[in-house]
Amino acid sequence: MGKRKTIFRQVDQLFSMSRRFGESKVKIKNQGKLAGALVGAKTYDDYRAACMRWAEDLAERRGTNKFRICDVKPDEVRNFLERVALTHRPETVHQYTAALQKLEHMVNARFGKVNWKIKEFKKPRRSREDVTVQRGPAYTPEEADRLIKRMAEIDPRAADALKFIRATGCRAESIFGRQVKRGQKVVINGRVIKEASVTRDYTKAVTADRIDLKNGTVTLCEKGGKWRTVKYDRKYQDLMEKLVRESKGGRIFTGLKQPTMYRRIKTICSKEGFEGRGLHGMRKTFAVKRYEEYTERVNNLIKKKDWRTLAKEFSITNQKAQSMCKRPYKETVDKVARLKLTRDLGHNRVEVTYRYVPRGSSLS
Repeated sequence: MGKRKTIFRQVDQLFSMSRRFGESKVKIKNQGKLAGALVGAKTYDDYRAACMRWAEDLAERRGTNKFRICDVKPDEVRNFLERVALTHRPETVHQYTAALQKLEHMVNARFGKVNWKIKEFKKPRRSREDVTVQRGPAYTPEEADRLIKRMAEIDPRAADALKFIRATGCRAESIFGRQVKRGQKVVINGRVIKEASVTRDYTKAVTADRIDLKNGTVTLCEKGGKWRTVKYDRKYQDLMEKLVRESKGGRIFTGLKQPTMYRRIKTICSKEGFEGRGLHGMRKTFAVKRYEEYTERVNNLIKKKDWRTLAKEFSITNQKAQSMCKRPYKETVDKVARLKLTRDLGHNRVEVTYRYVPRGSSLS
């Protein structure tokens, strides 16, 4: 009998074997292997971290880290998720649940048959009204203008980056690339013996060839390796033309340092008398403005009884559009506007928009 592997080694090995970055989901699905595969780098990192925390908890409770993952019982998985639900937000519980469900598929595909009955676990639900506003509210137009103006006096290219986020609603990784940590910090007797190496993956950083000046769109690659095309604010057409012209087809914001830019934002906001909310505050400013534009557009189309255009522009059925024109309920208008905003922000769930645009939010 060979040496028994630790639970950590088994989890690590499963994730390594399941990594399918850059491959077509359709192709993997046709092969019948999508359930046990991971195609997104961000999802890979998040799920692996969650499963490793589960493994650590399980090893501590069993008093040993050397046991077969196929021997793990459904009760041990459910007990862990129940304890997570007691101390964490519902979104975190959902992520742990999804990560362990993916791990279950990996085990079944490569190590042996298990049934952890994760689907029977009742995940906590959260009303839209209770969704936490993360990292503070959006910058008001006046705050955003002042921040950009002061930043331009220090670093014009950093100011252009703030304008770009305000125009497109992109994430920080579209500006700086994605930070990648390799290895782990090693501390012995309070002394750091080894630091984790940190590099930048620039594949997600926006390039000039992703800006369509004619159609007024930018193609972004962000969270989970997902691609999305968003219409930018035409108010910033001159900025987009300048960025394309000066970058000569390459990465637009090369050379900008994320820590430096965040530090400057904090200093400027403090001097100007309002709270700094980093780059995410500018993304929220985009979201609030875009939501107001969509709401106004929906109401105008309803007023004109133009259900065909409403259905086309907001990706709803003809029946739904006709019903809205007959009975324009405020809640329905709100939901339709948020559905379109969800796609602009690169999210999958409309509930997430309430973090960016809480009910009653307005730029005016």
